[in-house]
Amino acid sequence: MNRTNARRYEAVLFAAVVSLAGCAHDQPATHAGPSGTTKDGKVSYDAMPESDANRYQMTKSQHTFGAQPIDNPPPVYPPELVSANLAATIHAKVVVDGEGKVTDVRDLDTMGGEHHAAFFAAVRDAVLRWRYTPMTVVQDHEDAKGNFNTTRTTAPFSLDYAFRFELKDGVPSVSATR
Repeated sequence: MNRTNARRYEAVLFAAVVSLAGCAHDQPATHAGPSGTTKDGKVSYDAMPESDANRYQMTKSQHTFGAQPIDNPPPVYPPELVSANLAATIHAKVVVDGEGKVTDVRDLDTMGGEHHAAFFAAVRDAVLRWRYTPMTVVQDHEDAKGNFNTTRTTAPFSLDYAFRFELKDGVPSVSATR
């Protein structure tokens, strides 16, 4: 390998190591939407941190970017349940395709109460309208001649959210974590 290719290889290797080092640590919880009490019955939410077992395992020559929310309006507290003064936490997995469109919302709660379906329906209705930037996977390759090439592809991804529906002083609100 000539000197120029050796330096290029070292630079790419360094970039890959730095990229992967960031993947090895838990990222701080990010706020994905508004939180707190609202008077119009809107819900706030955050994404729940995923365990390492649920994360995509990249190879040494891969890194990703994107997968950021663009438009994520919060769910609305079901109006028909306001008079019942109910509180509920709904855990949902948001499945996003390679173009950044939500394709599925999965209920992660194995047991739901009497009104669970109404709260999950509110989550599902809102989340199916969410949009994200596509997650782009960058793969670096070295051919037999020592030349480096980069391939970019988009990939589907998923995020877990917890939506907390409650009434505070008769005002519907929702807080959440990711």
